[in-house]
Amino acid sequence: MDGKIVGFSIAIIVLLVASVVGFYEYSTTSSSLSSIQSSYMSLQSTVSQQNKTISTLSSEVSSLNSSLQSYKTQLASAEQNASKYQSLYMMYLSMFNQAESNYTTLKQMYNQLLSQVSTGGASFKEGAALDTAFKFWDGIAIESYSDVVPYLATNFTANVMGTPFPGTYTYSSFNVSWLSSFFGNYETVYFYTTALPTITAMNNNTYQVNTVVQYFVAPTNDPIYLQVFNASITLTVQYIQGTPLITKLTWVGNEVPPSTVIAGYPSQHSLAQWTALSEVLSEINGMGAEFPGQVIAQYFSPGATLTIAGQLPPGLKNGTYTGLSSIENFFNTWDSYSIFVMEYSQNLLPNGTAVPLNVHVVLNSTNPGMAEVIANDTPFMLFINQGQPGFPGIYDIHVNMVSYLMYNSTAGEWQIVKQTWNVMEVPSMSDTVYYNLNTPTFNVIGEQTVLVNVTQGAILHVGPVMTIVKPGTYAETPNGSLEPLYNFSLILLSTQAVLPPATDYTNLTPTYAFAFAINGQISPAYSLVNATKGPDPAITVVYAPNTWTSWTWFGGKFNGTTYVGGSYKFADHWIYGNGVMVNTQFFKPVIWIFESGQSPQGAVAPSSSVSVSTAYGLTPINAYTEVINSQQGGVIVAGNIITVVQPGTTISTPVGQLSNYNFSVVFYDPQNVTSPASGQVPSLVFAYAVNGNVTFSYTASKPFITIITTPSMGAQMWTWGSKNGQNTYIFHDPLIVGSGVVVNLSFLKPVPWVLTLPEMTTSTMTSSSSSGSGYYY
Repeated sequence: MDGKIVGFSIAIIVLLVASVVGFYEYSTTSSSLSSIQSSYMSLQSTVSQQNKTISTLSSEVSSLNSSLQSYKTQLASAEQNASKYQSLYMMYLSMFNQAESNYTTLKQMYNQLLSQVSTGGASFKEGAALDTAFKFWDGIAIESYSDVVPYLATNFTANVMGTPFPGTYTYSSFNVSWLSSFFGNYETVYFYTTALPTITAMNNNTYQVNTVVQYFVAPTNDPIYLQVFNASITLTVQYIQGTPLITKLTWVGNEVPPSTVIAGYPSQHSLAQWTALSEVLSEINGMGAEFPGQVIAQYFSPGATLTIAGQLPPGLKNGTYTGLSSIENFFNTWDSYSIFVMEYSQNLLPNGTAVPLNVHVVLNSTNPGMAEVIANDTPFMLFINQGQPGFPGIYDIHVNMVSYLMYNSTAGEWQIVKQTWNVMEVPSMSDTVYYNLNTPTFNVIGEQTVLVNVTQGAILHVGPVMTIVKPGTYAETPNGSLEPLYNFSLILLSTQAVLPPATDYTNLTPTYAFAFAINGQISPAYSLVNATKGPDPAITVVYAPNTWTSWTWFGGKFNGTTYVGGSYKFADHWIYGNGVMVNTQFFKPVIWIFESGQSPQGAVAPSSSVSVSTAYGLTPINAYTEVINSQQGGVIVAGNIITVVQPGTTISTPVGQLSNYNFSVVFYDPQNVTSPASGQVPSLVFAYAVNGNVTFSYTASKPFITIITTPSMGAQMWTWGSKNGQNTYIFHDPLIVGSGVVVNLSFLKPVPWVLTLPEMTTSTMTSSSSSGSGYYY
């Protein structure tokens, strides 16, 4: 038992020892392994750091290599530039050497010329002496001391005989006295020599210049009194220290009228008489035309007086009107008092002979011009305006008018400083026995007649009136037949014994009239109609302000030169533009009397501004826009284009109908388009736009009337748009072609059009048009 325990104990001890030894070895081995792992991690970190260092060094080496290559390239470029700079240096050195050589040569030539001058270059000295003389004469005309004095020697003397300012002068007194007087007394001076001056060499350094000089001068105190000084001049020119200077002047002058030196030039008195007479007659004519007071009195001076005495109509007052404002007020009263005035001006001799007005003018160089104009028998026949004292009377007054005028040099015009009237009333029949006051009479003062073909239409133009007969328009005669060929006339007429249209329209003044005639007849029995005998009015365009209108007149007889009788029938309706009025309703060959009013007779469509963008490859360069009310229509005047939007014209769009819209005429550069046909060159490219839109998707209910002033021979019109994805010509549009004007009556859409003209033509065209019916874009 004990042995087993001892044995068992020994075994346990042995195992404990072995275990301790094992644990010790394990601990030792584990510590070594940890140490090895730590060393490995340290070495691994060192290797990683070394790799980074190597990478950094490699990058630096690469950068150094790149810098080295760049330096090599810069070195090569610098070597090349050095070679070029060396070449440039050699070139500039060569140029410098050449310039130095040229300078040496030129200096030698200069010294040679200087030597020739100093030793007496005769031709050079003569020219320089003559040049000095001309500069002296020109300096006097310039009226500048600095342009005269430098050419005078200090020992200069002058002997002036005759005109102007005679006397003997030294250098000092000539400047202070003669030049001062000349420059102070004349504000505008011109000169010329009547022949080439002669120059004579007195010695090697002295020359004498002789000529006749004429100076045209306008006196400062009376600039309209043009004077001509005719002077025989001798100048002595001497070279002093190498400079040609004038040492002596001899002037023998006399004054001559301009008409003696300029063939056909009227005398100064005649010019002044004509001016004074025209101003007085302008006043008298203004009274007859009933111009505003400021127009009638435009030639009165600010402090003028108008003295009136005698028998005046009850609405006008005698007295002295002082000052321009007071005189203008009198003439404004004259204007409003009379609805119509007739006048003429004359002088009546004691034996009863009528002669032109008497004019007397006094002109001199020291005082302003004076003029007297006598019109001792100037009749005025005044038709009194409604509501004025004496209405509806006609007063015949004879005025003995004397006007005194003075030339105002500041205003640069003659002015009436005083006017007197001595007025006497006479029975009107004493002046009207040869003048028609009772029977309305119209005399032809202008006419154009064309043979109209129904397939072509026509354009007529007389004075400020243009009439367009549309293709498809027949003439219906009194028996009801339709004439496809007929003579159509546009006639302008003067008026006699034609009063305002009605008592309610006394603010209107008849001016002149126009009429249509069919086959020579002015009669409502004829008509312009279409194929179904419906009215087909002509289009009438008149260049006139919107203070004008017209009234229809018929019922008289026409003999080809004079229309007698008839009466007003009704007022007419016009569409107004800027300085233009258009009518689209006249289809009877009757008379229309233009009436001038004090205020607008119709509204002009207001202007507007709308942005218009590029359309169909065309970039706008300008545009005119007006706001159109469809009920009223409108007339747009855009450069050489007049466009009429007819009353009742609405615009259909993809989203609805427009009754009020901005209507524009848009211009494009003709170089934006190509030629549509051989021999045709684009002349005008334009479009219409509605609310800024140039588009085929909009359509007007009525065609736009398009009138273009242009060279018209061979003119053609084309519609421009998009076709198969390309911007090109789409239609060939019809035109009515007149002399200097073309008209289209078929445009319905706001799209572009191109007007083309032939490159060259020798044919002559009077009036023609494209045939066809219907409307085009």
